[in-house]
Amino acid sequence: MYNYTYIDYNGKKYLVRRIIKESSLKQGFDQQVLKQWTMSDTLLRKDGMFYCCETIQEAEVISWDNQSANTIQR
Repeated sequence: MYNYTYIDYNGKKYLVRRIIKESSLKQGFDQQVLKQWTMSDTLLRKDGMFYCCETIQEAEVISWDNQSANTIQR
């Protein structure tokens, strides 16, 4: 079982991939490299911590057909 941490910020929801202390990073580090390394697309900072996050996209139902959703085509 997985235990995920989520952040709600500016009307968006983020999945936290990793939390890193700001003091453990080299001064002037490359944020793009950190994003690639943690497989995240957003960096948030609070209280000396960096939160490497993945933006959760809103689900959109394109179409739903109750009659054909549970049938098997042969």
